[in-house]
Amino acid sequence: MSIPFVDIAIIGGGGLALAQGLKKNGIDTAVFERDPVRADYVQGFRMRIRQRGIDALQANLPAHLYAIFLDTLGLAPIENLTLDEQSNRLDETGTGEPEDTHIEKSVSRITLRQILLSGLDDIFQTGKHFQRYELQPDGTVIAHFADGSSVRANLLVGADGTGSAVRRQLLPDLTSIDTGVRRLAGKITLQDAERHGISPLLTDFNTHIRPRDGRTLMITSHRVDPTAYARHGLIGGEDPSHRNISGFHFNNTTSYAWWNTAYDTNELGPDEVLENLDGAELLAVLLARIGHWDERIVRLIRHTDPSTVAFLKVKSSTPGAVWQTGPVTLLGDSIHAMTYFRALGGNTALYDTGLLVPELVAARHHGKLQDAAVRDYENAMRDHGYEAVRSSLSAMLRNVGAGRPLSTVAAP
Repeated sequence: MSIPFVDIAIIGGGGLALAQGLKKNGIDTAVFERDPVRADYVQGFRMRIRQRGIDALQANLPAHLYAIFLDTLGLAPIENLTLDEQSNRLDETGTGEPEDTHIEKSVSRITLRQILLSGLDDIFQTGKHFQRYELQPDGTVIAHFADGSSVRANLLVGADGTGSAVRRQLLPDLTSIDTGVRRLAGKITLQDAERHGISPLLTDFNTHIRPRDGRTLMITSHRVDPTAYARHGLIGGEDPSHRNISGFHFNNTTSYAWWNTAYDTNELGPDEVLENLDGAELLAVLLARIGHWDERIVRLIRHTDPSTVAFLKVKSSTPGAVWQTGPVTLLGDSIHAMTYFRALGGNTALYDTGLLVPELVAARHHGKLQDAAVRDYENAMRDHGYEAVRSSLSAMLRNVGAGRPLSTVAAP
C-alpha cells in the first residue's frame, strides 16, 4: 500500500495557525492531532494578547477570520491596583509588561481555537497519535501513527506541545525543568461575584494582593460581548465538544474574574497529596493558608467555582538547544515551553508561525531551498523563543523565588 503524501505535515493542534497560513498561501498541508477534544485545564482560561500574536494572526488568517478574531476579543482591565492582605492600597509603579502588550485585549483560548479550526475540515485530522518519524534517502520524512497509518512529507513540523513526541525523537537529550513552583488558579462569573458582594476592586482592575508575609495573589477579569458571538455562528459560542464536562470552567460565553497564586513545592502540602485533591478540597487548602486576610479578599476565593480550580506543577523547557537542520522542525511549546509568568507562551507560538510561513512561501514560490528556509526560521525562532523562556523564568523567580538554582538559566 502506498503511503499518502503531503508537502507539510504538522503534528499537533499547536500548528493550526501554521496550517491557516500555509493554506492561505496555497501550500499543501495537513494537521494530525491525537485528541478530538481540547479539554486540558489551561484551555479554560483566556490569554493576554500581544502585538506579536496579533501580527502573526493578521498575516496568516484569511481576512474574514481575522475580522472575527478582532470582533470576539474580550476585554481585560486596563488599570493596575496593588493591595496588601488587609485591602490597603500599596504604592507600586510599573507593570513589568513590555511595550507590545495589549493589556486591554483578552482572547478566550476556546474561541481562538474555534477560529483557527475554521475552514480546515479537509486539513485537520484527529485520532492520529504520532509515534515516530523516519527519514528517507530522498530527503522526505515519513510520520507513523498508532493506528498503523503513515504519511510522507517534505517537512514535518512538531507542534505537539510540552510533551512533544517529535521533540523527544529529534532532541532525545533535551529535558524540561520542574521549576519547583506550584500554581493554584480559579474562576468566578462576574454575575456570581456581584451576587456574593465581591468588591469591584477585585473585578475591575488587574489586582495584585501582596501580603507582608505570604504569596502574591493575582486577580483579573475577562469580559465578553455575547452579541458579538451571536454574529459568528459557532465561533465564540459554547463549544459542543465540552458539552459533557461539568462545571463552568469551559464555558465560553460568560464574563468572569479569575485569580492565580503560586507557592514553593511542599508549601501547601506534598505534591502527591495536592495532585489528588478536587477543586473544593484545593480551595480549602488555600483558604486555610489565607483565612486571616481581609474578608473581602477571602470571599472571592470562597465563592470560586470548584470546577475551575486545579493544582499545576509549573515547568519550563531548557533554552539553548541547537540541532542540524533537516526535514523535521519544531514550533511553539514543543521547543520553548515556558512558565505562565509574563504571558508569553501562546503569543510566542503564534510568532513562530509568523516566522515560518514566509520562509516556506519563499521555498515553495520563490526558489529558496527548503533547508535554507527552515534554517533561517530555526535561527530566528531560537533567538526569540529562548529569550522568552529566560524572561518568563526570571519573572517567576522574582515573583515566587522558588527554584533558585535556575537563576543561571534565567539570566539574560
